[in-house]
Amino acid sequence: MFLLAWVSVSAAAAPPTAAPAGSVITILDGAATVLYDMERRVAIEGLRLASTAIVETGPGTGLLRIEADDGTVIDMGPDTRVMLSPPGFNARGGRAPALYLLQGWAKLSTPAGAAAVASLAAPGLDVRELKGVSVGFVSRDETLLFLESGDAQLIERRDGKGTAPLVLRNTEFYARVGGDKGTISSRPKAPALQRLPRAFRDTLPRRAAAFKNRDVEAKTLAPPSYAELEAWLTGEPALRRPFPRRFAARAREPEFRRALIANLAASPEWRPLLFPPPPKPSPIAPAASALGYGPLNRSRQ
Repeated sequence: MFLLAWVSVSAAAAPPTAAPAGSVITILDGAATVLYDMERRVAIEGLRLASTAIVETGPGTGLLRIEADDGTVIDMGPDTRVMLSPPGFNARGGRAPALYLLQGWAKLSTPAGAAAVASLAAPGLDVRELKGVSVGFVSRDETLLFLESGDAQLIERRDGKGTAPLVLRNTEFYARVGGDKGTISSRPKAPALQRLPRAFRDTLPRRAAAFKNRDVEAKTLAPPSYAELEAWLTGEPALRRPFPRRFAARAREPEFRRALIANLAASPEWRPLLFPPPPKPSPIAPAASALGYGPLNRSRQ
């Protein structure tokens, strides 16, 4: 099953060691990776993350926690893939959501305070004006969102257009199967709660202060193959559009290029890079006759 996690990992153009101190991995139980465009590294506690970093956990990962400077906390479950601050989903006011959920489980918590809000995006779904704690899951076949506390606005997207916002309130549960319209119930049913990652049931202390003045060096891994990136590269249009610029160098690799061409129908934004139009001809010089040097003008001399 194709799980989609509430913590859409965003990949930044700069390497992790140069990333701004916007967020940091504070808890890691298991294996995970962080992708910054062409550079992929092993995730470790204390690693700072920047916008557009793509974070992915393994099937056996118990928990990965990301704490942001503004107090927002993102908990990722097993087999989860997220991008931080996805640029194609800017909410009202121009601020990108905290994450894009591509696969798996995620728990998003806002800091205490009436002014503290967050937003997130997932395939066909926007969650805005979130105040409190939400737990979400997305797979190829279903999307689930449980508002553990607080309230939020929920917008379903179909064919690139958003529906009227739905208000999700404290303890309410949203569920959608495939592309159908979602339903809201007063509480999640027992089977959904039984699937919740065990680590999400615990209240864990925040640990960002412990890493405030620490720099860590994460091991560099081989860049991901096309197959490992395919779910991102063939996602919905707003998610896909920045990728030709971010991964342009990969288009020069024969195997990666062949895969891009084979899947061009699912990611047409790669066409100008793969098959650039011929250069425009330079402006034609004025005809000699127009300058007074043509045959007719010579006959008059």
